[in-house]
Amino acid sequence: MISIQHGGIITIQRYGRLLINAVRVTKAVLIGAGRKNPTFLRQLQAAGRKQKPTIPVRPLLFVTSFSLFSSKEKKQESTAAVKMAEEGVKSLSETIQHADQLFDENNFQEAYDLLLKYPAQETYEIKWRLARVTFSLSKPQPSPRKEELVREAFRYAEEALKLNDTDFASHKWYSILLDAKSSLDGIKERVTQLETVKQHMQRAVELNPKDPTSWYILGHFYFGLADLPWYQRKIVSTIFATPPTGTYEQALECFEKAEATQANFYSMNHLMLAKTYQALKQPEKAKEFMTLAANVAVLNEDDKQCKEEATKLLKKM
Repeated sequence: MISIQHGGIITIQRYGRLLINAVRVTKAVLIGAGRKNPTFLRQLQAAGRKQKPTIPVRPLLFVTSFSLFSSKEKKQESTAAVKMAEEGVKSLSETIQHADQLFDENNFQEAYDLLLKYPAQETYEIKWRLARVTFSLSKPQPSPRKEELVREAFRYAEEALKLNDTDFASHKWYSILLDAKSSLDGIKERVTQLETVKQHMQRAVELNPKDPTSWYILGHFYFGLADLPWYQRKIVSTIFATPPTGTYEQALECFEKAEATQANFYSMNHLMLAKTYQALKQPEKAKEFMTLAANVAVLNEDDKQCKEEATKLLKKM
């Protein structure tokens, strides 16, 4: 049996059978003619001895060429498919590289627009970056646009986590934006989500202990719990049988780890180090970092907020 894939061979066999039948028919006609006219038969045989046999190669060459053409065509299609896949990966790589560069340069709107233009929106690397840049866009905005952007950013973070829960970035941005979104829904909702926020922050650090911002976020969480006003502590105790806890010592450890991982990576880490040292009654260290925070070069909204708060606090020290 010959498979369908060998279409060229089947065609050749059919041509062969046709040629054999043609020869048989021709032979029969000639023999019949020769019986009636022996002189004609002798002349035909003499002519055949003078000429070389003619082999009907043209149809076979055509079939072979067709078969090779089909093979080339399939090969070209396969190559094209591979090339398209490579271009897709390259396009994603180029998109996220460009988006990261724009983000690092504080060109948040351009980064946001670029990420939204990427055709495959259900891509994890696109989703978490959209969460990050949308949250950054929300910071200088007045209400209600600020709230709209925070909720949009949370949706991206939620979708990113569903796409990939094994990467630190999905947990980091989910924790940040869950806390930001729940704060819009009132103090009770924010307190209710504290444990979930903490779990995702801790998971982010576990997955990538070399990411300074994850340490900063966890430190900020511990500081927030340690610094809770009495009325918020009361709400926490009514919601949780065992309320989440945090101390200034835990916060300091996280902020120091963040700075040790990458020095001067974030102006707000200097501010939080200063505030934590101040809470721990270490005025000299507090003043050292408060001065750094007050002298930061303002490149974005966080730097602006850091500089303003640190300058005010420094005057009181």
